[in-house]
Amino acid sequence: MENYINNVEHKKIFSLKDLIGIKDISALSLVDRKSLVMKIISVDKNKEIPTHTSTGDVLVTVIEGKSKITIEDTVFELSLGESVLIPKNAPHSLNAEEAFKLLVIQVKSE
Repeated sequence: MENYINNVEHKKIFSLKDLIGIKDISALSLVDRKSLVMKIISVDKNKEIPTHTSTGDVLVTVIEGKSKITIEDTVFELSLGESVLIPKNAPHSLNAEEAFKLLVIQVKSE
């Protein structure tokens, strides 16, 4: 039987933030399909994910710590539970003044 969501046990309570540790810059893929990508990203203090773009809209939610996300020329400081939607093709970067973990959901055309 094919799993649609990976790296998580079925029928078990869990916390997304506990699925990945913080070590440098890490990612854990939950879903990787043509039109949908879901992953958890962790970024250690003083690390940065440089400016890049995405081929789909990206919803980013902080699940631990605080994240500074620059989208085009606007800086957003997100805390636990807060989200921001990054439009398709918008240049963006992430900076960790303190360590953080994000749930990233990217939706692309079929």
